[in-house]
Amino acid sequence: KVKTVEILACASFPQFDPKNIAKYLDSKNSPFINRAFSAYSVGSTWKLVVAAAALESGILPERTFECTGNIEVDGRIYKCHWEAGHGIIDMEKALEISCNPYFIDLALEIGGGKILETAKNLGFGVPSEFGENYSSSPGNLPSLSELSSKTVLSSFAFGQGTLLATPIQLSALVSAIANGGKAVTPKLVLGTYDKNGIWKPTPDYSENPVMSEKTADILRKMMINVVENGSGENAKPKSGGAGGKTASAQPGRFDKDGNEVIHAWFIGFYPAENPKFAVAVFAEGMDSGGDFAAPILKKICDGINLLNYS
Repeated sequence: KVKTVEILACASFPQFDPKNIAKYLDSKNSPFINRAFSAYSVGSTWKLVVAAAALESGILPERTFECTGNIEVDGRIYKCHWEAGHGIIDMEKALEISCNPYFIDLALEIGGGKILETAKNLGFGVPSEFGENYSSSPGNLPSLSELSSKTVLSSFAFGQGTLLATPIQLSALVSAIANGGKAVTPKLVLGTYDKNGIWKPTPDYSENPVMSEKTADILRKMMINVVENGSGENAKPKSGGAGGKTASAQPGRFDKDGNEVIHAWFIGFYPAENPKFAVAVFAEGMDSGGDFAAPILKKICDGINLLNYS
């Protein structure tokens, strides 16, 4: 839920049979890893954090940049997925088509410090605590000194490099955008009963305003545009609309055949207007966020609508 970040559903695949654990001990697919609570490269989902930092720094969404198909930073060439270039685009269009050069140029303008501050305020870099001795991975944020390198900052701008985050953290990011700019601590357990049968609710943590309502509203509209007109079209539910962001993350690994492993992501909210739910879909080694992760979000949203869940 975007206002409380109560985790209503959580699934990790492949599954295993708890009655026959020995059968899965040597499985190459690591079924005992809870992928929802583990940290991975996040790719272009991170552009939402960069956009939030930029808008909070006073940069207007109308800011333009000419994408020629690549951008050179300190002698290193960063390519756009559209080799011919996107031409002159603003922030909304850059998010819609997921243009790396635009966000690299944007990050270089605002600096790594502001992006890092925004990320920390959103809960990245620290574990989500769900109960005694039970928490998620903290992920990883580069240090401010590392981000003083323009090439490190450039990779950070589109979610690459040493940056790692969990699906839970990305769901919390979406929640902050969808609820008007407030970061809320994820909650897995509503409460517990003590030995006397007394219900003890899990304490709520106060909301942490991390961006203005205006910034959150701009980002929501941009994310809706991604689903309606951009790389997230396969996430569009049958009714209610949605907002989101695709990613195809490169963790720097290769399979036995020498092919690069790509992680597919789609993070978003539902419905489009007055959103109630945040969803993060992570498909390990499935290449394209738009092709593999986005349709899963559509199925989840359609299921919520079918059940009339509120």
